[in-house]
Amino acid sequence: MADQAGKPLNGVDIAWLRMDSPTNLMIINAMIITEEMEFADFRSTILNRFLRFPRFQTRPTLRSGEYFWDPDPYFELDNHVKKVALPGNADKKALQQYVADQASIPFDQSKPLWQIQFIENYCGGKAILLRVHHCYADGLALISVFNSITDGSANVTPFTSTTVASNEPVEVDQEVNYEWPRYQKMIDSAVDRAEKYGQLAKKLSTEGVDLLRDKEALRAILGDGVRAAAELAQLATMPADPKKVLKGKLGVRKTCAWSEPVSFDKFHGIAKVVGCKINDLLLSCVAGAFREELIHAGEEVDGKNIHVTLPVNIRSEENMDMGGNPENLGNYFGTVFAPLPIGIENPLERVYKIKHDMISLKQSLQPALSYGILYAAGLLPKTVQKALLESFGNKTSAVLSNVPGARESRYIAGARIKEQMFWVPQTGDLGLGLSIISYGGQIQFGMVGDARLFPHPERLVNRFVAQIELHRTDIVASYIEDLVQPTMAS
Repeated sequence: MADQAGKPLNGVDIAWLRMDSPTNLMIINAMIITEEMEFADFRSTILNRFLRFPRFQTRPTLRSGEYFWDPDPYFELDNHVKKVALPGNADKKALQQYVADQASIPFDQSKPLWQIQFIENYCGGKAILLRVHHCYADGLALISVFNSITDGSANVTPFTSTTVASNEPVEVDQEVNYEWPRYQKMIDSAVDRAEKYGQLAKKLSTEGVDLLRDKEALRAILGDGVRAAAELAQLATMPADPKKVLKGKLGVRKTCAWSEPVSFDKFHGIAKVVGCKINDLLLSCVAGAFREELIHAGEEVDGKNIHVTLPVNIRSEENMDMGGNPENLGNYFGTVFAPLPIGIENPLERVYKIKHDMISLKQSLQPALSYGILYAAGLLPKTVQKALLESFGNKTSAVLSNVPGARESRYIAGARIKEQMFWVPQTGDLGLGLSIISYGGQIQFGMVGDARLFPHPERLVNRFVAQIELHRTDIVASYIEDLVQPTMAS
């Protein structure tokens, strides 16, 4: 705890801390479905493994105008780990409603901002709901935390911090990941750029946003100021997505849904035929689902795009393992605004368009710039932060995050984990968060949305899943047609 006592929050963590609003809480909600286990064993796992991460016993406090990670002098594990039960049939519908209700409940600011709920009566097993404020860590860091408190088999000595199995490397599906762990190879070093843009953020906080217009100053700080200025101008002038079906006035209540697991092999087979990344295929499924939803609502979609915000990891590879670096939690990612061509009906054409756009985005400075802007926002007065982030945040219609899970089954407190799911918070006036997670050879879609805008979340999730089969049918048919035509011509 001494390592964390009085440690100041950096600008990015401050920005996430202050971004809460009544309609959008900055809380990451994650869930696992497991086989039967005893609550006492689960609690012991949290005590001995989860609390190895010092930050989870601290709370962000404001002292003399600065934020610090201060230990909670009255910390009690029972304030954060609770056993609950679902009402009625305790089925998936009841669990979805429970998660949706929890998504709009803020934390007690006098305590560390996290909670774990042990749901004891879900479908012949257990459901574990983890809620963590985004200022503590980003999604990729939390996946690493999760891997460090789970095991590769059920045969583990009682669940203490000395268990060797919990520290074994975990293979994750790197290909199924919008956060691009190898992003730094595309533009030299992402970590180096993050440090440079952190310097930009500090300059912004003292000299003002006008610094972004000074190409010479940008060049001196970043080394690529002309390109940075050009991309900033492009971002600033990009029109916002229209407020129609997917965007509108928000309320406090949320809705929540997730799909049944889909075999990873389905995606892999289609992507191999087309010659695209699985990520491109997943994005095309999302675009197709949005297209159907908008057509269902009577919207004109031909030739149009909408945008989603995608997170991009900027951690160095050696800092990816939180289990080996428990003091290194935090937020180290930028974002890109990815266009989804909802105006393209043909799945094959849509996939190729997304593939082309993704290549351009991976080579852009958007992730580093967005990291610098968010860092600066946390160092500016809260009212200025709000205005600065809203000027960029309203460009898109949803947040879409993809997290790679373990390839093989994991176990917690001796119980096999059958499913994993998470839900990302939405910033500003966004009312839709989309999640994709891979685990154990399967992929699942999830969504959390504003109850006014998305009263039937399962409909949109079902559209995502249906798009997989639609892509398979249309793409394979197009592939066969291309093979047959030359034969007929000869």
